[in-house]
Amino acid sequence: MSGVGCMNHNREGSNLSTTSNALAAVNSKPRSHSINYVSSDYESLDYDHYESELTVREEKLNGYKTVVATNVIRWLIYFSIAICTAAVGIFIDTIIEYLCNWKFQSIRNCIDVKHSTMECLIIWILFTVIPTIIGCCVVLFMEPSAAGSGIPFVISYLNGVRIPRMTAVRCLLVKVISVICVCAAGLGGGKEGPLIHIGAMVGGSVVEAWWKGFRSGPGRKIIGPLQNDQERRDMMAAGAAAGLSAAFGSPVGGTLMSLEEGTSFWSSSLMWKVFFCAAIAFPTYNAGKNILYTNNTNPSESVHSKSIYFFGKFNENTIYFSYSEFPIFIIFGIFGGVLGALFVNINYRLSIFRMKHIISNRKKLLESVFVAVFVAIVNLTTMILLNNCQKKLEISSFNVVQMFCPAGSYNEISSFWLHTQEENIRSLFHYPIEAYSIFSLLVYCVTYFILTELTVGLNMSAGLFLPSLLIGAAWGRIASKVIHYYSPGIIGNDPGKYALLGAAAQLGGIVRATISLTVVFIEATGNVQFLLPLMITLFTAKWTGDFFTDGIYEMQIKLSGVPILISEPPPLTSDITTEDFMSDTVCAIPHILMVGKLVDILNTTKHNGFPVVASKVCYCRTTIEHKCYGLLKGFILRSQLNVILEHNLYLSPLHDENYYTKLELIRKSTFICDDTLLFQKLKVKEDERSIVIDLRPYMNSAPYIVRLETSLSRTFRLFRTLGLRHIVVINNTNEVVGIITRKDLAKFRLWRKAATMGLKEVNVY
Repeated sequence: MSGVGCMNHNREGSNLSTTSNALAAVNSKPRSHSINYVSSDYESLDYDHYESELTVREEKLNGYKTVVATNVIRWLIYFSIAICTAAVGIFIDTIIEYLCNWKFQSIRNCIDVKHSTMECLIIWILFTVIPTIIGCCVVLFMEPSAAGSGIPFVISYLNGVRIPRMTAVRCLLVKVISVICVCAAGLGGGKEGPLIHIGAMVGGSVVEAWWKGFRSGPGRKIIGPLQNDQERRDMMAAGAAAGLSAAFGSPVGGTLMSLEEGTSFWSSSLMWKVFFCAAIAFPTYNAGKNILYTNNTNPSESVHSKSIYFFGKFNENTIYFSYSEFPIFIIFGIFGGVLGALFVNINYRLSIFRMKHIISNRKKLLESVFVAVFVAIVNLTTMILLNNCQKKLEISSFNVVQMFCPAGSYNEISSFWLHTQEENIRSLFHYPIEAYSIFSLLVYCVTYFILTELTVGLNMSAGLFLPSLLIGAAWGRIASKVIHYYSPGIIGNDPGKYALLGAAAQLGGIVRATISLTVVFIEATGNVQFLLPLMITLFTAKWTGDFFTDGIYEMQIKLSGVPILISEPPPLTSDITTEDFMSDTVCAIPHILMVGKLVDILNTTKHNGFPVVASKVCYCRTTIEHKCYGLLKGFILRSQLNVILEHNLYLSPLHDENYYTKLELIRKSTFICDDTLLFQKLKVKEDERSIVIDLRPYMNSAPYIVRLETSLSRTFRLFRTLGLRHIVVINNTNEVVGIITRKDLAKFRLWRKAATMGLKEVNVY
């Protein structure tokens, strides 16, 4: 056989035959909606640098001046990402504040002036249902990928999985509209989580705008080296960090969050770029908000709203602690971890129920409307039934209702439902201990826990950062009142310390982040003295939660079937080598072949990459028989072959004057081919099928390779640390015998987990 080696090869007696049979068995099963599931709908990004004769010639002819100019453009792109992310955050905040003030003032006037409960309920329902319908419809009928907080998508993308529509401008617009509607409706969802996704999308959109702006001008040689998956991934990581920095005023925390929860391919240069972007986004956002506050004559803003610190600045007396309180910090962490694990478990079961029964768009819209009506009824009902009257405080006299309370007092529960989430979190942190009763705090904590569970998972853009903080701050404040009752000297008259620890424990128990959240809390409070208690609480919450369940984002990623790689190689795999889990069904392309043969290969296979080999097929022997597909010459992607054939690049010689046109076409079409036209049928004229094409100028002549004896752990770390998409397996004579993809590793890890743990339910698509 000569030409192309592309067939199945049965290796009887090998360990792979057992593995392949097991995977084939689970492949035939229908999806049962479990976390033991890997989808083949997702493709991997390609972080390997494209090195060919074209790129080598480009580098030589451009010279060092072009390298300097490219670096300048790169930093300008990061600067523009920060500015755009901050601008989007300011826009979202402004619209939400305007709509919420209108809603709260209308409800307050209805209750205190008209005293009509039914009319107030109707108004409240309208203010809740109408934004919910708008926010749900734009997601369902315009961009379904904008649903949820988007953080699982960001984590997956930054870890090497291509998420469809991740950089679409329409997805960004729908995300902004939906998150505004969620916050204006008063549902149990926040904007801080979606802002991270929005920042990542802004990063992807801005870099594409720069690409398009330079493609037709003389600067195309400068922007050319930036047109690859790795650069776009880095800029989206910076955008995600800028989103968190703008949301919480935490540039260092945003940088660490991008490292801890986001990208797994990290370097010192990337750290500086991400930090630069986050550091620019924070003052830009803060300056914009200060300008709006200066022009704002609305007196309803509390004294803490204008602080540059998101949580308001804590004074030294508030965050004072003694070492005798360490057991309390540990108890807070344990309780937050248990409550966070309960939240994740309930959310998992709700997600399974929705995937099985709430499938059509009509049912999804009705579910959102039902939740909105339920929220409005619960809010007004608790205000009527829990008519706890509280004496007006100087800092809490706005946006509250008197209802049936005497003059000079207000309905205590109304201070929760008639304030934004940001105002509520600051009031729980800073108001005196007598501002809220234990009963009101308990009702609010339980109610908001339920509302958040119902909201997270709706087809709307809703995050859980602030809802989790509110739940934790509420039960933390309850604990502070109990501690104050038995030991008044520990906290004095300020419960903010334990409210802060409760918020940290609750969010850490759900998200399972530690280092980044510690820094976020420090930057958002403006005081580093509380570092040790926060560390103890967050680490305890994470360890406790991990004992019961995965984190909320890990659960959602696994439930979606995203083939993401874990941070470390699977356990109990020291006896496994490459030949045990590689795919020996390889489509190897000779470096010189006819156009018609190449078109037939692309039209009859769905491989994303092809080893380029010398035209030779042989059989070689190690411990078992392998089929060899030829001597390895290089590697080429399907997208690059599509461009070569569609634009007839093989018809023109490779001269200095046209090399860059070819390189530009390959770079320009790579992302389009990968995202939308992955497996399109190619057609060529009959008289062109016999033309001979040489792939050597276009292929990557030095792809990453492993040998048959390479261990699973070493191969796993190559994929994890380098962000590779494919690795070619060769024998001792440098002949191709197999290929490994990131998706293969994810599937093998899942099968190995089933084999070692005795799982009966495993689905691999």
